[in-house]
Amino acid sequence: MITLRHILHPLRSTRAAYQQGKMAYYKRASERVIAKFPRQKITRCWCGGSLAQLLAHPQYGACAECGCYVNLCPPTADSLKEFYSLDNYWRLRQRLHGIPPIEKRAELYWSDGRVKYWLDLIKQYGPGSGNVIEIGCAPGILLSELTRRGYKCIGVEPDASVAAWIRRNAGVEVVEGFFPRLKLPSCDLFLALDVAEHSPDPIGFWKEIARLLEPGGVAIVQTPIEYSDYAQPFKARPEFFDGQEHLYLYTDKSVRKLAQLAGLDLVTIGDAMGGYLSQFCVVARRTNVLTSAFQEGATSRP
Repeated sequence: MITLRHILHPLRSTRAAYQQGKMAYYKRASERVIAKFPRQKITRCWCGGSLAQLLAHPQYGACAECGCYVNLCPPTADSLKEFYSLDNYWRLRQRLHGIPPIEKRAELYWSDGRVKYWLDLIKQYGPGSGNVIEIGCAPGILLSELTRRGYKCIGVEPDASVAAWIRRNAGVEVVEGFFPRLKLPSCDLFLALDVAEHSPDPIGFWKEIARLLEPGGVAIVQTPIEYSDYAQPFKARPEFFDGQEHLYLYTDKSVRKLAQLAGLDLVTIGDAMGGYLSQFCVVARRTNVLTSAFQEGATSRP
């Protein structure tokens, strides 16, 4: 006797084979894209500390001074703009990771509670109005919501195709360029959500935050931060050690050091969404007086 189970079995098998074939295609296509980008060798941490190679993740080193985990062979800074293009990153790369592409990303951020969490965080710590800059603003949903609430918003994306997509679909202003290597107006609220780990210039990144913020302005930075098990970092999320995308993975000590160098007061470091994202949100406020080095916009590495 043929049952429904017998009928569904080959259908499920066919669907599983199709999914496996599709993922194999995305993997090969992604590897071809990644292979064309030149890489560099990193021998010291951004803070100047020496690096000891991580046995579990040999492409990364742990800094002896600040504990930061550093990609030892990252893509060159000049190649990153092309990597973060609409097709390479927001479609092909996301599908490889089993994550919705940019066209369905806003829906994901609403359904998993991310947008609500960010808006609540801004309501708790940020100004009630003013100018907002968001680095890595795709798909534009957060800036769209903030614009609707009366904020004046500017987004930043490294690639022109991504910037154009956001302008067209989210209706917000987006500047093309790789932060911090571009000119932006001052702001009252600075947002970088899942971005800092992708930046090749941690010191320049944080100093530019401080330079852009008005006195009393607030920065909210969401990024992976290891705060307890420094010997086995991010063991619940080993995929954070992505040798193509993640250039620096931080500890609480390294974040505090960066904030101090930039002249920012740390308000809090807390679990993002109660640990759901396995990341942390750093809330910092710009002090009223910056040192002359910051006023001159110095962003060089030590």
